Amino acid sequence: MKHIFLIAACLLISGTSCSQNLPLIAASPIKIEKKATYTTGQPYYQVDFSAAACLFEIRVNDIVIFKLNVNGQTSTNLPINQAILQSGKQQITVKILPLTGKHTLDPNAEFKYNIKVFDAAKDMNFKEQLPGGHTFPPVGTKPQAIMTYSETFTANVPYSIPTYDSGTDLKSVGDLNTKIRDAYQQVANLIAKGDYEGFKKLIANRESIAITTSYLSPKESADRVNDLIKDFKSGFKIEPIPANAVVSFEANGKIASLKRPSGDSALYLSNKKTGEEESIDLSFFIPQGKKELEIR
Repeated sequence: MKHIFLIAACLLISGTSCSQNLPLIAASPIKIEKKATYTTGQPYYQVDFSAAACLFEIRVNDIVIFKLNVNGQTSTNLPINQAILQSGKQQITVKILPLTGKHTLDPNAEFKYNIKVFDAAKDMNFKEQLPGGHTFPPVGTKPQAIMTYSETFTANVPYSIPTYDSGTDLKSVGDLNTKIRDAYQQVANLIAKGDYEGFKKLIANRESIAITTSYLSPKESADRVNDLIKDFKSGFKIEPIPANAVVSFEANGKIASLKRPSGDSALYLSNKKTGEEESIDLSFFIPQGKKELEIR
């Protein structure tokens, strides 16, 4: 069984490598604004989809929401608020790709979706289905390597979080692969030596965003972190960062992370007794006017 947890950290960009013990530092607290209606009206956006015989990827505002290889069929609802940082126009993009190990789409590949809105303040009551959505046409017998669909939709949320638009284009950062790999290793070392208070400080901004966009209570957020730390203490061991991990970009090049060939995070723990795996996703970003890589 796999678990995924998103965390935040910060790495100083300089000519000095983290492998020379350049310390990770916690980023400055992110500025989040909440409207007066935050506790009474909590729109919770979900993508309702079904897929068959394909590898698919869903992005909102170029942030990966979900990516999965489906040999058979699957259908579910997934929250997308984590990629909706402010009210206004949002973009959703869906790609369907060949199954792992294949070069063309399966003739039976299918994918369709729509976006639904619920109210988290009222026991997740259904509010509406947004206009749009899409059903991909049949693949047929003509070989195809990819099918893509993108559209915009309007979201209204009772919070405002700084977006990534003004950040540095990470594709222009020299030796980014090494810098991110070194940062991942420092986080791994932090977990391995049991410095959980240091770990909590590094994930503070990520948790602030999670609390706000998912309307979590402080207790629910604390439980998320404490459950992860319990796993650290109960047989989960950090695994070496794979040599074949590659940098993956999101948010139009403003966010970067390190991924295994499977698409899972390069930073992960495993429990040999239970066969479980705990992935820790890091997403690096350099805010305007700064030189530090912050991971939200």
